[in-house]
Amino acid sequence: MGSFTIKPVIKTAANLTAFFAQIKVTPQDVILTNKYILEPHISLADLPVDTIFLEEYLTGEPTDAAADRLLERLNQKDYQRVIAIGGGSVIDNSKLLVYGSGLKIAEIAEKGSRLPKKRQLIIVPTTTGTGSEVTNVAVFNFLQKKTKMGLAFDQMYADQVYLISQLAATMPYKVFATSSIDALVHSIESYISPKATAFSKSFSVTALKLILTGYTKMIFANTTGKTPQGQALQSFLEASTLAGVAFGNAGCGAVHALAYPIGSEYHIAHGQSNYLVFGGTFKKYTELGADLSEIEALLAVELNVAPQEVWTRLEQTIDQILPNQPLSQIGMNQDKCREFAKSVITNQQRLLVNAPLKLSEDDISAIYESLL
Repeated sequence: MGSFTIKPVIKTAANLTAFFAQIKVTPQDVILTNKYILEPHISLADLPVDTIFLEEYLTGEPTDAAADRLLERLNQKDYQRVIAIGGGSVIDNSKLLVYGSGLKIAEIAEKGSRLPKKRQLIIVPTTTGTGSEVTNVAVFNFLQKKTKMGLAFDQMYADQVYLISQLAATMPYKVFATSSIDALVHSIESYISPKATAFSKSFSVTALKLILTGYTKMIFANTTGKTPQGQALQSFLEASTLAGVAFGNAGCGAVHALAYPIGSEYHIAHGQSNYLVFGGTFKKYTELGADLSEIEALLAVELNVAPQEVWTRLEQTIDQILPNQPLSQIGMNQDKCREFAKSVITNQQRLLVNAPLKLSEDDISAIYESLL
């Protein structure tokens, strides 16, 4: 029997000034963010809090080594509340900080379900894709293992989430494109997951419709290449959070599993890594006889095509937002296909169990090879 949970309280604020007034910041709070996110909107000198800029510890996506440096920094003071303002890297790192002082990521990975939560967590997402703000999942590149792995413990749920579209307005277009594609993949993978329920599917469908409607409007208005603004941007933010609720309950599947080694090895944005393997993964599902009729019927209505044409039309639509490329163009070859397939089987069972059917190592290698 399935279950459905929404943990954080989700709120909105007109701008950062209103947000800080609502949460009543104190010297016992610490902000984790990026300088380029905060500085255009507010003077940090006006806030009675310490601020940590993630770029001083990390460039690119989260790693276990950078996480340990950040955990050590938080040992310097007895903070009571962590305020994370940023994209996926900021959000995922902030979730480790709820456990208090004196820990490293390896200990959290091993004992996170048993360790007490010692700090409250407030998250403000500033991209249109992570969805992580409403989940208990944090993904890190474990450097020695040469792959990304997800940690998922209930202690890492945020206590509150605030959506502030003002903060996403200056998001570079490629960040918008890759993050919104990530949210679209979240909505589709969570819908076809064996763990999906009627409740999680309702969130998946709403997110999917918002994203595809937004893409269609951009294409017809010839505004691809420019980050949406105003209500259009707010809709993408809401879609990201809705998709986050969906995959937080039903999980993501093989697309994410296959994307993780690519992102780790080639330092490619997560949403783009997902898109690189999305089409090949769903072609393999079809080849192996997965029942995708329900999602195909939904997509057929949204894309105005016959059900058997949805995957081709979907890729054509996404290509107008961010053109795809063969895996060979990022440096992959057949040896890497086999290496990554082995890594996925070894390290990504948390995700593979959410696929609509079981994929073997040979299946996964074949997916990669078909995309070279």
